[in-house]
Amino acid sequence: MPYAILRFQKKKSGGVTASYAHNERKKEAYKSNPDIDTSRKEENYHLVLPKQTYLREAKRLIALAGCRTRKDSTVMVETLITASPEFMNTLPPSEQREYFQRALDFLSNKIDRNNIISATIHMDEKTPHMHLVFCPIVDGKNGKSLSAKAILGNQAQLSKWQTEYHKVMSERWPELERGTPSLITKRKHIPQTLFKQAERLDKQIAAVETAINDIGLVGTSKKKEAAVKVLHEWLPRAQYFTAKVNEVSGYIKELEKKEAETQDRINRAEARGEKSADRTIARLQAQMNEIKQMLREERNRSDKLRRQCRNQESLISRIPHEQREKLVAQMKSQKERSREDDGR
Repeated sequence: MPYAILRFQKKKSGGVTASYAHNERKKEAYKSNPDIDTSRKEENYHLVLPKQTYLREAKRLIALAGCRTRKDSTVMVETLITASPEFMNTLPPSEQREYFQRALDFLSNKIDRNNIISATIHMDEKTPHMHLVFCPIVDGKNGKSLSAKAILGNQAQLSKWQTEYHKVMSERWPELERGTPSLITKRKHIPQTLFKQAERLDKQIAAVETAINDIGLVGTSKKKEAAVKVLHEWLPRAQYFTAKVNEVSGYIKELEKKEAETQDRINRAEARGEKSADRTIARLQAQMNEIKQMLREERNRSDKLRRQCRNQESLISRIPHEQREKLVAQMKSQKERSREDDGR
């Protein structure tokens, strides 16, 4: 599934010159980046041509705005704009240029166009991409100031940047995906660790069943003590496992959402009725097939985990109520002691 890619990197004064030399191809050789084919250097082009070196232009803009600076001030932000290789490398050159122009227009609506120092497209590497650099000058109550933070914001605001960027780019190329924000989920599939936990819990079932049978015995204190010990070790693991399995529905729902979004993009591409729509629809259909396969696999995996949860819940229900309450109280007390120890 191809992704629309937008990345930001803050630059202090000390890092600006290196960016200028790389982006504007001022070096004779690029040993640190073997992907650069110097014989194709002439294929590179600008959508915004720099008036002078990045550092000089940044200093000029900062002085013109009357901004205060510190030694550690972010004086420039470098933006990488591209898409997954399997998408970008199949676009004709004219459509690649359209892609970068659309991204430039998007950024120009978010920041002052006059603060964009350069927008250069590299065609001499494996995947075409654009380096857009700008000086992060913003309007405030007391005039203009230099603040990359005000433009880029925190993690939540950066995620919003990505969402808005994807919306603009996918209006033209519906097959482009927006990656799942890290704030929503750190995983895109059911963690393999859950299945390892399931195996470990499976191995304890015989001992747990014996413990449940022994815990209600009268006059056999040794067996009861052994049973309590087994259940004391098993119960928190079983409850933790159940809680984690309940989170699995989030992975399934995310895939179902992607399935619906992809179908919507197919419908939009078909409605456009353009010659290029056939290629777009073919890409989207391939994505749809992949998503459906992932859904089948994840649902099967989820069903196995849920069956085990039901078996464990059945075992827990067989523990005498009084003993179960004692075990839960012991677990709670143990957690509180652990917190107190951590706080010392």
